[in-house]
Amino acid sequence: MTPQASPSSPLCTPVQLGAVLRAQRKAQGLTLEQLSGLSGLGVRFLSELERGKATAELGKTLEAARLLGLDCFLVPRSESFSAEGRSPADGDAS
Repeated sequence: MTPQASPSSPLCTPVQLGAVLRAQRKAQGLTLEQLSGLSGLGVRFLSELERGKATAELGKTLEAARLLGLDCFLVPRSESFSAEGRSPADGDAS
């Protein structure tokens, strides 16, 4: 089972992003075909995006999110943890 992202948790995988996009599309009562017609993006692309295809084109992905009413932000992580999950006090092992 793939972990789902909650609205307040960071998206860490393409699968999580796809799940959020699918949930938003369904919440708006849209089918993949309808979203495709509104966006000009192919049904196949949208389907693969919602399934978490890691190589989905970024520009198209951002366009799909925008059309679904989602804004994307890059927010610095808390300074209490590094990318590896260690605190700065642990020091750098490199």
